[in-house]
Amino acid sequence: MKKKLIMGVILSIGTILTGCSSEEATYPTKPIEIIVPFGAGGGADVSVRLLAKYAEEALGQRIIITNVTGGSGTIGITQLANAKADGYKVGYIGTTNTNDSLLFQGITYGIDSFEPIFQYAADPHIIVASKDSGITSMEQLLETVKANPEAISIGIGGAWSSHDLLRISLEELMGTNFKRMVFQSGADAINSVAAGDCMVAVPFVSEALAQIEAGNVIPLAITSAERYSLSPDVPTAIEEGIDFTHTMWRGIVAPAGIPEEVETTLSTAFKSAFDNLEFQAEAEAAGVFLQYLDGAAFDTFYLENHEEIKGMIE
Repeated sequence: MKKKLIMGVILSIGTILTGCSSEEATYPTKPIEIIVPFGAGGGADVSVRLLAKYAEEALGQRIIITNVTGGSGTIGITQLANAKADGYKVGYIGTTNTNDSLLFQGITYGIDSFEPIFQYAADPHIIVASKDSGITSMEQLLETVKANPEAISIGIGGAWSSHDLLRISLEELMGTNFKRMVFQSGADAINSVAAGDCMVAVPFVSEALAQIEAGNVIPLAITSAERYSLSPDVPTAIEEGIDFTHTMWRGIVAPAGIPEEVETTLSTAFKSAFDNLEFQAEAEAAGVFLQYLDGAAFDTFYLENHEEIKGMIE
């Protein structure tokens, strides 16, 4: 009994001196939950599940993926923002989410609600045209849309999504406007192009490959800085003479206020998962464009991206 009391006093003194609880000092001591604010099977869900599978070993704990759908992702992200900042609940966000308050009513979170942990992907889009359009290059697209903007309908997957921001950027570069057609997803948009109901679409690569491989649409350019190994014949927009790149970044964040040592543990574990060659092979096969930014680099990018997207939305 006396020995237990002495040990308890030692632990209490250690807690006071270090300023952290025994649970924080040995983090993690229980499973970690990652909130994915979109449905199972989508790009966000698939990429996070792959990452979690390889991070579990480094953390020594199970990682539970919770899909919280609805409100274009805002319901799940709200839950994340309101969660306890102890490292046991983190979540996925992407390009536009820190500006959700500009897009949706009643949003209570913002850029200061989260602590960026790391970025693991930056997915480009593929610009495709219908076979009926006669457009086979970015140069032809530019000529056609300048001659008759209303004749070129562009299909986007979701209003104010990465697809819509790409449309805005293209319009600014080309000095014109497209006829905007909004679909539920990039897959729906490219299906409309394949059917000849829409002239151009800007889906993610994973959404476009099947229709491209089937020869149902004409790929014009990919919006990454380099060509993609699964579609090596598709040129970049830069190669097509347009100084333009556009990607949707994917990252993991925690509620603001997470202890520094917990953040470090998470960062180290996820970096270990990211560096695993088996993970990289699976991610590439799933159409995930891997791009790693650690905490410091992601912090800077997170703020810069917020301001850039804010300006585009406003």
